[in-house]
Amino acid sequence: MASSSGKRIKTSGSKRKDKEPDRSYSNKKAGVIPDFAPQFGEQLENRNWGNLATYPAPANIAVVKEFYSNARRLGDHPAEDYLSYVRGHAIRYDPDSINRFLDTESAGEQCQFALNMEEGADFGDVESVLCVPGGHFQRNRNGAIVNIRRADLNPLAKYWMTFSHANIQPCSHVPNIVVSRAFLLYCVLRGMSINIGQVIANEIQVCANTMNNKAPLGHPSLITHLCELARVNISAPPFERPRKAIDEAYYKQYCGGDEAAQPVQPHHPRRGR
Repeated sequence: MASSSGKRIKTSGSKRKDKEPDRSYSNKKAGVIPDFAPQFGEQLENRNWGNLATYPAPANIAVVKEFYSNARRLGDHPAEDYLSYVRGHAIRYDPDSINRFLDTESAGEQCQFALNMEEGADFGDVESVLCVPGGHFQRNRNGAIVNIRRADLNPLAKYWMTFSHANIQPCSHVPNIVVSRAFLLYCVLRGMSINIGQVIANEIQVCANTMNNKAPLGHPSLITHLCELARVNISAPPFERPRKAIDEAYYKQYCGGDEAAQPVQPHHPRRGR
């Protein structure tokens, strides 16, 4: 509406209350992998991670929010690790429960990803595995390593970064990859052992205890599945569908087109000290 002076003024009818967005990271399915990213498909198969690429289904947003609300630690009040409650049902999201659901149970071997996180890795080797020629870790003013730019990753590493950020270590679309996430990709491409249930359980636990109330909630599809297995009624909307699949079009647009990723030699496990 315009006033006699020509200035526009607000009217009470023009006010609109924006709906609060749902705070969750949608999972993604991987498309027909072997046709356009054979190494990625082979690595998934060798690790028996196929279900990780295909399980995402519509997530029940109300159920996911209640799960995270009840999984959060309150002050110094003790809470059992990897346990939440939804509508009176106990929901366990410990590593064994997640591995059983994904059918990724390990044979008790040591998780070399956890070992790399604890002891550190050869950053030069990480760069050689993940980066295109000339690509490298970025450092801050103090010389500390902080991340690798997405543009410096080779096509296979870019594909794994996208898949990991959707289904393993949830993260919004970012232009770089931090050290801990780079270590995960490094271990994947080097053929090192990874307890995927442990990685996901830790991610959920960290998300539950994040103080930022605006932080999106990770693994909504997995949590909905775990609640359903615990006999929680998940049939009432609203639902959130998985994001667009990581398919051939995505691979060609964001992961280097028809470039062939160079084979990565498997890593021999460290011997115990």
